[in-house]
Amino acid sequence: MENRSFYYFKSHTLPKWTEFFDSDLWSEKIMQLSHSEPAIKHGILALSSMHEKFETTMVSSKTDNFAFGQYMEAVKYSNSLINGHEQHGRDVEKVLIACIIFTCYENLAGNYRAANMHLESGLRILAQHRRNLAEHVQTTAELESIADVLYRFDLQAMTFSDNASPYDYGFDHPPECPRIPPIYTKNSMARNDLVGLLRCMMWISGVANINPQAAENAIWLRIYTELIGAFDSWDRTFDLYQKNVPRHEQGDPKIYAGNTLLKMYSILARTIVAAGAGLRTEMTWDAFVDSFKTIVDLAETLPILTQPVSSPPASRTPSPMLPVSSPYRNIAPNPATVTATPSPPLGTSTLVFPASPSPPPSEPTHQQNAQQPRRTPSRPKNNPTSFSPSFELSPIVPLFVAACRCRDPILRRRAIALLLNCRRREGVWDSFGAGMVALQCVKLEEGMDEMVDLGSMNWLPLNERFRQCADVVEKRRVQDVFVSVNMKEGSIGVNYLMRNGDALDRVLKF
Repeated sequence: MENRSFYYFKSHTLPKWTEFFDSDLWSEKIMQLSHSEPAIKHGILALSSMHEKFETTMVSSKTDNFAFGQYMEAVKYSNSLINGHEQHGRDVEKVLIACIIFTCYENLAGNYRAANMHLESGLRILAQHRRNLAEHVQTTAELESIADVLYRFDLQAMTFSDNASPYDYGFDHPPECPRIPPIYTKNSMARNDLVGLLRCMMWISGVANINPQAAENAIWLRIYTELIGAFDSWDRTFDLYQKNVPRHEQGDPKIYAGNTLLKMYSILARTIVAAGAGLRTEMTWDAFVDSFKTIVDLAETLPILTQPVSSPPASRTPSPMLPVSSPYRNIAPNPATVTATPSPPLGTSTLVFPASPSPPPSEPTHQQNAQQPRRTPSRPKNNPTSFSPSFELSPIVPLFVAACRCRDPILRRRAIALLLNCRRREGVWDSFGAGMVALQCVKLEEGMDEMVDLGSMNWLPLNERFRQCADVVEKRRVQDVFVSVNMKEGSIGVNYLMRNGDALDRVLKF
């Protein structure tokens, strides 16, 4: 069994890792360590076995037991690695790679609390190691590559916060705002800086949501000020990079997919900031229909999300861009429609959908539960049964936000159909689950029966009473979504906090 799984990892899983995690550095480093470091060897055996299960949809207790046994062996051997690092400051790269593998495994297993513990340990060890380095000593390229992976995982933890393991926002461990260079020579450089900007944006929002006096704190104010200028700098440098992509890379579907995802995230970030995250009123999002349309248009050029069938009706003429009254109004969104040429099939892409960083609302009272009992809505059609996990950026978050925050009836249905018609397990969530949560959000806001059947390719029938964004009045809008995932039972407990103060529970199957 061990030889078979190790061969599977080398021939199937490892190539995917090298696509996700930048590189030949990962390919060479992990293969080397798998032969010399027991913690890494057993960790990748556990992860590859889990990966194989997801790709082949095997339901086997033998596979689960093997994966768990290898994982426990990896944890046992990692203790000596950690002790050696704490006593002598050695093997920091091995320790951090082990943290990454353990975080991946626990996320796939649905143990988000344990995954966050491994991630927090990795970030803490990385920060301490950098503080211990002399100022004139530069970190290695391998360590920087490892750090970039940890930061992407940290962004995932920020954007998805399971009720059992909410993200810990605080002033004692703020992210650093990246310094944007005048030139990018490859896509990964632009991606890493954008991840840094998104982490700062999420941190600013999360801290302010918990602490109303956040703006008076010097650390918060510094990062907020740096972030405003950095977004503009990133846009300029990324635009310059796109104009100068080497000829041999222009037709590369992976480069195209990566650049398209960065466009989607950049537009999403600017939209969230310009809308003030909808904290004052959910109606604020209506001014940014053009931006949401661009996000969905771009997603539909990614072959991994599309099917060879006729597409749903084109969106109606979107609402014009309007001035926004918010503390973020000096950051203009990027509403320009991008015409993207479809690329050939790409290899992989990734992402997770966000829940609010604020604490979950109190449980509904017994009376509320009696009036609005938990219901299990019908499942969408055409649910793909197998999927391949990955741990990078992907279209799920932008599409989820578009489906929930954009009240244009056709745009949000296009986003939901894209999520439901593919099956991508990306970090802590999967596209089908995100689509299910967004689907119920639309049904609640438009007053549709939960059991309504979806049409061809999971297209939600239009409700004639809702023809434009403004038809969804403020009090009917969903303000926050809180989730609790039970991976073993394949269910999601969702609490929808409405703008009128109601809290509605739903149980969704995935």
